[in-house]
Amino acid sequence: MSILSSLARRLHLTPQYDPSLIIRDVAYFSGSDAHVNHKLDIFLPAPSTNLLSSNDEGDTQKKVPVIVHIHGGGWVRGSRTNEWRGGPSVGRTCAKEGLVGVVVSYRLASPSLLSFLTWSLIFGIIISIPSLAFLSWQLFTGYIAFMAVIYAYKLFYGVREPVNVDHMVDDIALALVYIRDHINEHYPQADPDQIFLSGHSAGAHLISLITLDKSYFERHQFPLSSIRGVIAMSGIYSLSNPTHDSKYNFRNIVFRILYSSSLLFPKDKTMLEYSPIEYIKENEEIPPFLVMSARFDMGLEVDARRFVEKFRQCKYPVEYQIIGGKTTHGTIASKFSTNDARQHFFTFIRQHMK
Repeated sequence: MSILSSLARRLHLTPQYDPSLIIRDVAYFSGSDAHVNHKLDIFLPAPSTNLLSSNDEGDTQKKVPVIVHIHGGGWVRGSRTNEWRGGPSVGRTCAKEGLVGVVVSYRLASPSLLSFLTWSLIFGIIISIPSLAFLSWQLFTGYIAFMAVIYAYKLFYGVREPVNVDHMVDDIALALVYIRDHINEHYPQADPDQIFLSGHSAGAHLISLITLDKSYFERHQFPLSSIRGVIAMSGIYSLSNPTHDSKYNFRNIVFRILYSSSLLFPKDKTMLEYSPIEYIKENEEIPPFLVMSARFDMGLEVDARRFVEKFRQCKYPVEYQIIGGKTTHGTIASKFSTNDARQHFFTFIRQHMK
């Protein structure tokens, strides 16, 4: 658990949820090359909650859908336990609605030197303001030293081997295989044939890619038919130009420097081949999609609209919602339990569950 998440819990800044209903740190892969991030947390429904509630007593014997959520963090940050990335909020809320919530960690990329230096410059400018105000060169040099140590840790220790996009998507596939084979050991009423994939930001990119590029499921022998729907929040669907139609637009250049530059690809593969939008084609088997954007979404609503439009052109079921109010790219997930994304999320599940 991150220090910030732990502090939030101690200060009671996170919603109450019976900790006995959370199964933490479940290893979904334990091979010789297993990584510390090959773990997931399972949020079990309280006995008194049931999304399937009905006057028919027989409904209590129905199987319960499983919601698998993938956190965001620009492919280099975040974890399943990080409250600011929204994973725990989604997991808890699913359980409170009578569903089985599963929040997955996956291997993360190391930030590129270009991305790291740019972020360091941005925060360095912010730090320089109080440094100049107090004539404190120690504060500024201390910041530079701190950032250098952080980058060295990420580069040389935090990642044992370079992580590319295939590794991340394979991790999600491994988690789904584990859920298919073992979820009933944790909750007998869970239905591994009724899985809804959910993801935020980079997580939305990964769940969209694994669903639309069939090669991952084929390689892991996981049936696409088990995926009843996909819920993508504030995702990235075109890696080279997510904020404007022209990839040479200033906002797209900044996005690639800060985020996409950290992504590694297997030999002879390019950014285009890892853009989910490229795999929307006619006459394919594609589950229903719910795509949501925040009102303030860093320009990524441009990508979301293109993504949705291509689904519609190819006659696939898709729903698009913009979450209003003061919702930002981050709070659409971190404040999931209290914003309008929650309503659209569970309405979509009710519509597409068996």
